[in-house]
Amino acid sequence: MTKKFAAMLTAGIIFLTTPSLAQAVEDFSDEPIVDAPFAEVSPPPLDEDEKNIQPPVTEPQPIEEPKPIDEPQPEPVTEPQPQPINEPQPIEEPKPQPIEEPQPVEEEGLEFLVYHKDGVMAFAIIADHEKYQLRPVLAKGQVRGRATVSEMNASDAIATINASYFAPSGEILGNTKIDGLTAGTTYFIRSAIGIRADGSTIFGRQTWRGVLQFNGNEVGVDGVDCERPENSVIVYNGLYGATTGTNNFGVEIVVQDGVVTEIFKDAGNNYIPPAGYIISAHGTAAEQFSTVYVGDKISFDEDYINVEHGADFNEAIHIIGAGPTLVKGGEVYVTVDAEQFPNDIRVGRAPRSAVGITQYGDYIFAVVDGRQTHSKGCTLDEWARILKNHFGAVEAINLDGGGSSELVFKGKAVNIPSDGRERPVGDALTIIRR
Repeated sequence: MTKKFAAMLTAGIIFLTTPSLAQAVEDFSDEPIVDAPFAEVSPPPLDEDEKNIQPPVTEPQPIEEPKPIDEPQPEPVTEPQPQPINEPQPIEEPKPQPIEEPQPVEEEGLEFLVYHKDGVMAFAIIADHEKYQLRPVLAKGQVRGRATVSEMNASDAIATINASYFAPSGEILGNTKIDGLTAGTTYFIRSAIGIRADGSTIFGRQTWRGVLQFNGNEVGVDGVDCERPENSVIVYNGLYGATTGTNNFGVEIVVQDGVVTEIFKDAGNNYIPPAGYIISAHGTAAEQFSTVYVGDKISFDEDYINVEHGADFNEAIHIIGAGPTLVKGGEVYVTVDAEQFPNDIRVGRAPRSAVGITQYGDYIFAVVDGRQTHSKGCTLDEWARILKNHFGAVEAINLDGGGSSELVFKGKAVNIPSDGRERPVGDALTIIRR
C-alpha cells in the first residue's frame, strides 16, 4: 500500500510540473497566487503487521492539497516599489535679473537695455543728461584701498559701474580727476572721459603733465597719488590717504596754500594735509630740492592735454582715464594699438565695461558678461559694434574689464561677474540725480 501510494504521489507531482499544467496554473485565476513554504512530509515508519497487510484495490483518490499550518506567519515583506526614473533635466544657468527683456523703468529719463545674441549677453543703462549727472567714486573714499562696485554704489545712486584700471593697492592706473583734484596719472597716452560742471562730456585720448615752480626753478613731476619709484618726484594730496606710505630714503616737502610749511629728510610716510599736498622726491630727484626752505613759495601746475586736438580736458571737473576708444563720431573706432595696451586687454573675448553717450548727450553705462556659459564675452571690435548698433553710442571708451566688469542698477548687480563674485576695484563711476 505504501509503495503504491508513493507511486501515485510521484505521478501526481510529475503531472503538476508539466508545461501544460504550469501554464494552466498561471491562467487559473485573477486572484493573486500566494507563495508559501512547502515542506516535504515523510510518511511514518510501518510496524511488522502493517508490512504483511495487502492493500485493497481501490480507485485512486484525488490528492488533497496540503492545508496551510496555522502557525504564526512572518509579517509580509513589502517589496520596494521601483521609483519612476526622472529624466535628467537641463541645468538652468544662473542669469542676471532681468534675464532677457528690459523691465519697465519707473523713473523718467532712464532706459534699461539687454542684448542677447550669438552667445553674448550685455546690459546697458541710458540716463537723460538733463535729469542725471555723472560722478567718480573712490574705493573707501581714498586712492589706497579697494572696494566692490556694490559698496561704492551710494544709496541715492541710480547706477554704478567699475571704472579705471588699478594696481593691487587700489592706486589708479589712468589720468583721473575728482572735483578738480588729481587722483591718479599714467605715463601713457590713453582714452578718457571728461565731465564738465554742466554735465557735458569730453571724449578723447589725452596725456598729463605736471610741473613744480620755486625760487626760479622748474621741476617736472612724475606722477600724482601713486607709488614712488626710484629717482622720481611724486605729489601726494588728500585723496591718496592719511600718509604718503613712502620709505625713509628721500625728502618730503609739505605745502599748504602755496607755502612750504615742513621739510622731512630721510623720513618717509608723512601726514598729508587735507587742504595741501606733499612733494616726495627720491634719490637723484631729491637733489633738485636742496635749496628749498620752510616759508618758500611753491606752485604746482597740471595740464591734461587732448592729443586729438579736441575739447580742452582742463575744463573738466571730473576725469576718468581708461581706454581704448571704442566709438568716435558715431563710428567704430578702436585705438588699442595707438594706446599700447597689452595682450590681456587687446586680444580675445572677455567681459568688458564701457561708458559713452548717445547722439543726445545722454549717458550710457554698459557691461558684457564673458568667460561663462551664458555669455562668452566680446573682442574690442565686437564690443564697439554692440555699443554703436544696439545701445546707440556715438562716443564710447572701454573701462577696466575681466572680473572687474560689473554694473549695479537700483542697488542690484544686473550682470554676473566672471569671478563668480564681486571683485574689489579701485574706483567707479556713478549716475545720480541732479
